[in-house]
Parts: sequence; C-alpha cells; structure tokens
Amino acid sequence: MKVIYILKKGFQCYPPCLAQVLFLHDLGVELTVYHGKNSEYVNDLFKQRNIESHTLRSDNDTADRFNSYLKFISYTAEIRKVLSNIEKDAVLWFGNCESAMTLGKVIRKFRYVLTVLELYEDKSLYHRLVGKIISYAEQVICCEKHRAVIMKDRYGLESVPHVIPNKPYMTEVSKNSIYGEKWSDLKRKYAGSKFILYQGLVEPDRPLDHIAMALKKIGDENLILLVMGNSKKEYEEKITGLYEKSLFLGYIPAPEHLGITKDAYMGIAVYDDSNLNNQFCAPNKIYEYAAFGIPMITSENLGLTETVGVYRAGRCVDFKNVDALADAMKDIRDQYKVYALNTRKFYEAADCKKAIEHIKNLMNL
Repeated sequence: MKVIYILKKGFQCYPPCLAQVLFLHDLGVELTVYHGKNSEYVNDLFKQRNIESHTLRSDNDTADRFNSYLKFISYTAEIRKVLSNIEKDAVLWFGNCESAMTLGKVIRKFRYVLTVLELYEDKSLYHRLVGKIISYAEQVICCEKHRAVIMKDRYGLESVPHVIPNKPYMTEVSKNSIYGEKWSDLKRKYAGSKFILYQGLVEPDRPLDHIAMALKKIGDENLILLVMGNSKKEYEEKITGLYEKSLFLGYIPAPEHLGITKDAYMGIAVYDDSNLNNQFCAPNKIYEYAAFGIPMITSENLGLTETVGVYRAGRCVDFKNVDALADAMKDIRDQYKVYALNTRKFYEAADCKKAIEHIKNLMNL
C-alpha cells in the first residue's frame, strides 16, 4: 500500500518530517512525497534513495501575512488536485498540521496519519482548523507526552496520540557544502576556542542576553557564544555589546547545520513559559546536541526537565538568573566527561524508527 507524504514547506524547515520520510523508506514503505521548496541537499538525499518526490508550485519565498494567506489558498488548490489523481486506497501522511488543516472534507476519502508539531492556543484559528480534521485521522502523532494528553482532552480523541520525539535522522553532511567550507575557515580563525552554541529562532521568547552576561561573568576568553539562526542587526549588536566574543552565523538549512553543531562545546536550549507550547517544548536541537555528546544548558520548562534534566545530559536553570547560568556552565566544564556520557544515554533512549514502525503496522502499510 502506497503512502503519499505531504509537507507544505521544504524539509529543511522540519527535521522531524525528514526523519519520518527516511525512516519510512528504511522500513520498505512505498511512498511518494509532495513538498515545498527543498534545499539542494535534501533533494539530493531523496535522489540518492530513489524516493519519488514532487516540488509544490505554491511554495515561494514571500513571508508577509497577506502573501502567506495567498500561499495557503494556492497550496490548498494544488493538493486537492493532487489528491484527485491518486488511488483511493493510498494512505496520506501529513508532516504537520499546516499541510492538512485547509483541505477540508476532501481528505476524509482517504485513510490518513496526522502529525501535530505544535500545541496551538485553544482560541487560535489553527486550533479550530485542527479540530476539524484531527478526529478523522486514523493515527495522530505528537512530539511530547504532556502535549499528547492535552490534545486528547482538547479534541475529544478516543486515544492518546502517539508520541515520537523530535529526534532527527542523522545523515552524513557533505563536506563539500558551502556552509562546511565557510565553517572550516571560521574554525581556523578561532582555533583553540570552545563554542557555546545557540541554534534556532532568535526571538524574544528565547532570550540570549543573559547567556552573554553569564559568559562575561565567567571571563574565559576561550569561550565564544555562537548563534546559528536569523537575527536582526540591532539584536546582534546588543548581544555583542554584552559579550564581545559573540559570533552570529545566520540561518543554515537543516540538516546541513549539523556540520557546525558537531563542533560545539555546550548547547543552549531556552524557552520562556508564556504558553503551553513552550512549557511542554520538544526541540529537536536537544537530540542534535546529544547525538554528538554535547552537554546542554536549558531552561526549566517541563519538556526539558523531564528529558535533559532526568538524564542529567546538562543543567536546567532559570535563564533570568545570570549567576545560575554561570554556575551551570562552570559545573558542566568541571564534569564534562560525565555530562557528555549522559547525553549519549539520553539520545539512545529515544527509538523513533521503532515508533514509526509501530504506526506502519497499525496502518497495514
């Protein structure tokens, strides 16, 4: 039985979705993938594996609210046309809710798997749209156990969704990548330095200023705050003003960013507690750090204390407390081998392939 895997955007934007496709392929599932604009790396990865894939015309680089609305309209029409031409016994597998929420009743003609990567606020439009499709899904996947229970209650589901952590599929990143070449040059420039890495969105709910202040307090000239993600110039200037040894790389598409992640000394994962999605956060970056044995400094959100904290793969601290941040960094530095060993235990404990195989068997794929 064939799987039609659908993702509205490119896979470099969603490492957990890329992992699903690659694990399904590993498990021998016949699949065709429809997706937004992929990076060349991801397209080459699909070609190497002979995975049939099709780029959606509706995906483009415009980002303002009006054009985002138009993209949804265009995407909806394009996918409905795709679905009108596929066999009715095919199984649809949606990589995230945005890929399914506007398709309406047309997807009820198929058996489908729905992946929910976010926990939407209960008064939001996205929450209402998800509510219209989630109960018709044969299997629902989310990425964190507390979210699964909340979703069952919110949407009146018969059973708790499957929990598959946002653990990426670790691929070998090409050394010929332009990002790899630039990073090699930077490593030579900063030879002997240790990188305290933050990767991800650079936004107010994930503040970096206290990290910079903690590093200044420690006063180790070999420690560099390395930020990988889009950021505004004025914010970069603010952080650099707080800690001179700060380096901003900008956005590096996944999974090519892993060629930089692997060289980090410590990893940062910080979220505020302004909403449930943050409180029960499930970042793929903690598994990326752990894959390379990199200890972490994380905030005290429940989604992190019950993962990184339980395994002692790092320290969970109050990011508003500069002294606590500095002490945590010094503690990891002093017991580095212990923390690094614990990160590997944490990484190996999550078996996403087994979880996807379970869903495959439930769907008789």
